[in-house]
Amino acid sequence: MAGLNGTGSTPLRVLAVVLNFNGGDTVGACVEALAAQTHAALDLLLIDNASSDGSVEKVLAKHPDVEVIRNAENLGFCAANNQGLDRVLEAGYDAGLLVNDDVVLEPDCVERLCAVVEGDPEVGVAGPKVLFEPERDFIWCAGGVLDGRQNLNRLRGHWQPAQAFPEPEDVDYIPGCALLVRRAVLEEVGFLEADYFAYLEDVEFCFRVRRAGHRVRYEPAARAYHHVSRSSGHRYPALRKYLNARNSVHFLRRHGTLRTWLGFWIFDVATLLPLVVWQSLRGQGRAARAKARGIWRGFRGETGRPIHR
Repeated sequence: MAGLNGTGSTPLRVLAVVLNFNGGDTVGACVEALAAQTHAALDLLLIDNASSDGSVEKVLAKHPDVEVIRNAENLGFCAANNQGLDRVLEAGYDAGLLVNDDVVLEPDCVERLCAVVEGDPEVGVAGPKVLFEPERDFIWCAGGVLDGRQNLNRLRGHWQPAQAFPEPEDVDYIPGCALLVRRAVLEEVGFLEADYFAYLEDVEFCFRVRRAGHRVRYEPAARAYHHVSRSSGHRYPALRKYLNARNSVHFLRRHGTLRTWLGFWIFDVATLLPLVVWQSLRGQGRAARAKARGIWRGFRGETGRPIHR
């Protein structure tokens, strides 16, 4: 099949790594969308982090040939996805595609992302425009920015109309819910940093990719749809706030500059008390306090599986 870049060359061999944790029906939709991709050389590896909802069995009932790695415990986002990235290298794939169990790709999404990296050897990572599911008229992200403000980073275009950000652009990072990475980049910069467990690992990974001289590219013609925050709960979940805060400190301790440290103290540390008061009045005090604990535990050096419950 000739690629969308018009080269007619042999398509990249891609391994799609789907990480599942109690994915319910959404992981089934994710797998169905991958099975329907127009890219001619796409294989699928489903990695299950000790789900208890029967979601893997539902997938295998419809797709018995899907390869599954079943982990005996929840290894977190990073370590589990690294199992898939290791398979990319071990089996000689040209690229790996990380896909969350709550993400559905348009049929030509993988082919369009492959065209991006095939068309420019400087591009090491590529990602689609991600829209909310089911609110498909709005953007969840058009890549991400590492701006050193609150939480160190932000999703570009969050809740803007779907028509916004219509042009391909270089970005600071691609969220790990749908991320294509070249094999050569994995060989050079390594995998996700497992110490993060979950959250900010994609920011840190793309930071290392860019530092190594590769470009990180957003491609709006490739589209995906994301059921947001299903794995961590409601829209202001305590666990997500805890991990984001803790991992922000971990990132800064490894890669922080004077500007990013100053931004963290201004936008995250100095605002903690009013944040806790305000969110407590809104019934979200637990999540705000979890953020405060995450910052404290980050300064104490906690990494990996969270101590917080």
